[in-house]
Amino acid sequence: MAESASLPVAEKQGKSTESLTRDDWISAAWDMLGENGLDGVRVEPLARRLGVTKGSFYWHFKDRQQLMEALLDRWFSIWDDQMLPDMEEAANPADRIWALFESVLGRLTRGQTVSLRMMSHSDADVARRIDERDAQRLSFLTSQLVEIGFAPDEARVRGQVYQTIMTGEYLRSGGLPLEERVARARSYHLMLSSLNVS
Repeated sequence: MAESASLPVAEKQGKSTESLTRDDWISAAWDMLGENGLDGVRVEPLARRLGVTKGSFYWHFKDRQQLMEALLDRWFSIWDDQMLPDMEEAANPADRIWALFESVLGRLTRGQTVSLRMMSHSDADVARRIDERDAQRLSFLTSQLVEIGFAPDEARVRGQVYQTIMTGEYLRSGGLPLEERVARARSYHLMLSSLNVS
């Protein structure tokens, strides 16, 4: 068992190094991003993890920056694939907001979101792309809160508070059991979405 734990990812998955795809590289880099942050995602250790030479990286990517952009795309695809169906099935605006909030907590991410947001501090293009997504989310939250009955200005502020909580939740509570994180988030949601709480 100890021997299999030390095998490269490619061998564990029963793949030859020649059959590794671009997505294999992205998946391994995604895991490294969650474990070690931005600085931990480097071509050489990534190649070692996959059991291939560093040179094979450049078959799929021009440079490390292109890999980081692919990780951003991975994050956005998780965002789209895992959140939209739950929101569309929810019966009322408060439930739609909760579906979004709960899916943020349950996403298969660890520190990846935090790391990618940190990348936006020094990369204007990444910042622009994340700002666009954040604006979409704020628009959704504001519209749902207006439907609940809040005035537009208050709905926007409450939407911004939701965003702040969602963005910082992993940093503050990521080490807690998921059920405890969900319970805490639920209490915030009930307060923010209730017309009776000022």
